Amino acid sequence: MLEVAVIGAGASGLVAARQLIHAGLHPTIFEASNAIGGAWNSKGTGKMWNGLHTNLSKYTCRFSDFPWPDGTSMFPSVDEMHDYLEGYSDKFLTSSPPSCNFQLECKVFNVEQVLTTTAIQNANYKVEWTDLTTQTTHSRDFGGVVVASGFFNTPKWPAFIFVTKNNKQPQLMHSSEYRTNSMFKDKNVAVVGSSFSALEMSANIAKTAASRVVNIAPSIPWVIPRWIPTIQPTLKTTDEYEEEQNISDESTTTSLTILPADLVLYQRTQPYPKVPETTSLTPDDCRKRHEYIQSLVGLKQRNSTLGEPLNTNEPPMVAISDEYLDLLREDKIEVVHGRLVGINDDGTLQIDGNSGDNSTSELNGIDHVICCTGFTPKLHNFLSTDILSSIDYDQDDCFSPMTLACDTLHPSLPNLSFCGMYRGPYMGIMEMQARLAAGVMSGTITLEEEQIQSALKTSQSIRTSIPRAQFPHFDYPGFIDTLSTLCYQNGECPKYNTAVGDMIVPTFYQANDELSQQCKAEIEDEVKNGQDGSRMPKLVLGSILGKWTYDRHIVHLQTRKVEHVYGTVKYSKYWDRSTDEEDEEDEEDELRDELRDVTRYREDGFYELTPNKKFDVFREYEYEVNNDALEIYFVEGGKRALLFLSLKFVPEDNISSSDDGYWIKASSDHLCIKDLYSATFRVKLNGLSASEIIIKYRVVGPSKDYESTTILKPQSS
Repeated sequence: MLEVAVIGAGASGLVAARQLIHAGLHPTIFEASNAIGGAWNSKGTGKMWNGLHTNLSKYTCRFSDFPWPDGTSMFPSVDEMHDYLEGYSDKFLTSSPPSCNFQLECKVFNVEQVLTTTAIQNANYKVEWTDLTTQTTHSRDFGGVVVASGFFNTPKWPAFIFVTKNNKQPQLMHSSEYRTNSMFKDKNVAVVGSSFSALEMSANIAKTAASRVVNIAPSIPWVIPRWIPTIQPTLKTTDEYEEEQNISDESTTTSLTILPADLVLYQRTQPYPKVPETTSLTPDDCRKRHEYIQSLVGLKQRNSTLGEPLNTNEPPMVAISDEYLDLLREDKIEVVHGRLVGINDDGTLQIDGNSGDNSTSELNGIDHVICCTGFTPKLHNFLSTDILSSIDYDQDDCFSPMTLACDTLHPSLPNLSFCGMYRGPYMGIMEMQARLAAGVMSGTITLEEEQIQSALKTSQSIRTSIPRAQFPHFDYPGFIDTLSTLCYQNGECPKYNTAVGDMIVPTFYQANDELSQQCKAEIEDEVKNGQDGSRMPKLVLGSILGKWTYDRHIVHLQTRKVEHVYGTVKYSKYWDRSTDEEDEEDEEDELRDELRDVTRYREDGFYELTPNKKFDVFREYEYEVNNDALEIYFVEGGKRALLFLSLKFVPEDNISSSDDGYWIKASSDHLCIKDLYSATFRVKLNGLSASEIIIKYRVVGPSKDYESTTILKPQSS
């Protein structure tokens, strides 16, 4: 049995060991920390902060043969991710022989090839490590090595260097050191970066902790939330489908569908197999991608201080954050466009602008600077110079630092493989790389020379591409399909979701038909849930934030008298604790789930009796999502009072859509003493932003019989 050293016990190391065992090999995992999980190690050595949730759903953040347990969050937390990886390890690596040998608190400092002229059988690489508990060094020969130390290994700092430090300068930390926002209470914080972590960290701090939060953004990404609306074919039950077929032969209906972002973005545009993977983008390709993302976002980002990407001829960047744009709108986050290039002795931050005219600016009064500036893999800390030379390693290239076939293999390094060693290592890609590595080492997968050389050329073209995309393998469907054609040379995977428009998840890339069918049914349920109206309240609440003008006509049906009210409305969001009492211990370990989103409606206007006679009017409500309803409460004396309406949104087939959006509708009744209020809310959505709201009340009572129609339109800036 070939013995293989696996370097790293994060997600990629664990799946590599599982596939090695499945291929009949014997893995030994070396891990420098005292627990498995890598970046998701919630026991203190990971790189994720308290309260963080994945930005991709549990359907993408999973391995193909290990479903999430019932009750898992759609976007798992750090603790859930760590428990998942521990469960995966328990099932596949330690529960029964042949098992994996774990060497925790053992740091590898050298891997080199064993000379073939003196090597014993099945000894291709020498691995040297330090046992951190005893501070002793050890050496052993292995038949193979899988490098799974992760790209997110060593923090990368801004290019400038601090020559001196004094107490006037702000405290500097890397995003990997961030744990809780309570450490920034009443402080002024600058967050450097435009990535997912920079935006989420800015939002996490701004909601509760800091006096001032400034995001220093070197570029402008498209910001999308975890849930996004799209138009999808209407999924029906078997009975509904058969009934529809008996009535009409019309084409499939469509519905507004709210889904996790990855289930929308990772859909097939060509049927499987799509070969080859797309690795470069023309300016026209870039413009089309920008247009597509803008159609999902609507005008919400354009009307923010972040703005939209300026150059649509270059590849788009995407960051996922639910609350960043809302906090910008509420002035809880400031944006400074530019790049942090230095900090003066007096603590002033020096920022180079993005305008191209060499403009600079300064930022004063900052107590803390958090650098969300990425990581470097640091392979040169343990791989020999010969190995590094073979893969053309560039330690200064944080985008694609080496040339490998499918970021996994190199022909000059037999039985040496890499797993998850690229930016954006989705778990499905990790698993396919692990299958490929284990198959080649065990001899169950044979690659033709032409396949290897073609994959190496693809890797080299990615490294030299200008301009570079956000990720080296930005074509996720194309990359996982490419790996599938190499791993399953008889073409048996994937069997499901191979048509245009189908969603791509890791589960379809393994041979267990029962698991694939189970996942397919779960995704169909998600689509149905996304079409039943239950997810619309949160979407609507995020879409209406901001300032509006309104015009209201009240028609008394018996007298036909018409009254006119007009003015402005502001929808503003704030974050409130779910309980009135605050526990000091909880405050030290602030979790986002302890806060609830509340939106305040404030109306200021004029009630017009005659064209020359009017008086001021003012009212307030609070809006909040409760399960699948949008609840509206009266506000009296600045505080929430009784529930007024509980709006349920009605799903519609063949929803009316045009270039400027589509309408959705909700209704509710409220009995106020003897008066019955029948309310209808209609919201016109354009992506994530609302472009018009129509609120109608039909009021009937002993002394009331009128209709009120209010039309709200975004206030001109």
